[in-house]
Amino acid sequence: MTIPLDAIDPDAAYREWVDRFLWHVDQLPALVETTGTIALAARGIRASQLTERVSGGGFYDNIPLVDGPESRNARAVWDALRGYLVVASSRLGLEAPALPAGLPDDVELAREWAFAANAWLSDVVHEIRSWPDLDEREEHLFRLVRRARHRLDTHTTRRSRPELCTRCGEPGVLIDWIDGPDGQALLSKVCVVCRTNYTPAAAAAPTERTES
Repeated sequence: MTIPLDAIDPDAAYREWVDRFLWHVDQLPALVETTGTIALAARGIRASQLTERVSGGGFYDNIPLVDGPESRNARAVWDALRGYLVVASSRLGLEAPALPAGLPDDVELAREWAFAANAWLSDVVHEIRSWPDLDEREEHLFRLVRRARHRLDTHTTRRSRPELCTRCGEPGVLIDWIDGPDGQALLSKVCVVCRTNYTPAAAAAPTERTES
C-alpha cells in the first residue's frame, strides 16, 4: 500500500504542491504565445484559401468549418485562466490582472497578459492554498495546460535548474508534470543524460531506467 506523502511529511507535501503550482503557471506565457501563433497562422492560411477560391481557385471544399485543436487549446487555457484569476482575486481580496474576455488576436499582447498572470499567481501562491474551493478550478486549468503542452510538444518552462543525477553525476534530472492514469497531475523526474527514472510512482529505485 502506498502511503500518502502528506501522511509522512506534511511539509514535503506542501512544498511539492507549491512546486507543482509554480511549474504549471510558468508554462502559461509560452503556451499562449505558441498556440496563439499557430492559430493565427492557420487562420491566415484559411483566409488566403478563401480568397483564392473567390478569385477562381479550388480550395473552397478544403476550408475547415471550425478552428483547429491549437486554437481551441489556446482559448480553453485563456478562459480557464481568466476565470481562475477572477475567483482567486475575490477570495484573497487582492486585485489580479483583468484578462480581456477572449484570447486577443495580438499574440504579443496575449503573451504580456499571460506573464502578468504568471507573476501575480507566483506572488500569491502561499495564500491560495488556504482556499480549498479553488482546488477544482486549479485542477481544470492545470489539466488544460498539460494537454496544450503535450499537443504542442513544447519545451518545459522551468523555474528551477535540473537536479543532480546520482547515477551519472550530471545535472540532468528534469522535472515535469504529466497526466496520470486518473487524469491528475503526476510528477515526472528523468535524467536526460543516462535516462535514469526518478519518478516516484514509476520507479521503485532511482537506478531503474526508462527506454529512450
